Amino acid sequence: METPEYVEGIPTEKKRIKERFDLIKSYYEKIWKDLQRETGSNYIHNKFLDANVYIVKNESDKKTAREALHNWKSTYAVKHLKQVVENATSLEGMPLFSSIKDGAQKKNGYKNMILLYYKFEDEQKPYLNFIAKLTIGVTASNKHIQYSVNKVEVCLT
Repeated sequence: METPEYVEGIPTEKKRIKERFDLIKSYYEKIWKDLQRETGSNYIHNKFLDANVYIVKNESDKKTAREALHNWKSTYAVKHLKQVVENATSLEGMPLFSSIKDGAQKKNGYKNMILLYYKFEDEQKPYLNFIAKLTIGVTASNKHIQYSVNKVEVCLT
């Protein structure tokens, strides 16, 4: 099955990065508003970590927007961010923790990075079968902050 030109309003053509960038920004605006309305806060509880993962304006969206615009599947994962953050888990054979890198991770005060994965599956639409990688920064005060949803790997199964 071929990938359609749009998937849930997301353009799939590689060169349409500006449109995906604008969509990513609008998805983050929506999630912030929804979280405030639903919980009065800006976090989503991750079941695997049993921890609240904060979605921080101008932090969570920054890295994701720069990276996720290059691949429509990454943009799709952002559109479904609440589902991804709630249900992401570790992946067998992959490290759970990663050292921080110089630059934004260090500047944001992270002491550690957590790598989780969420598998999108759709029997009728094979182009929607992929794994999204969720990176969470952990601060010195043990606050978990969604850092990015930007790496997407095609499922081999």
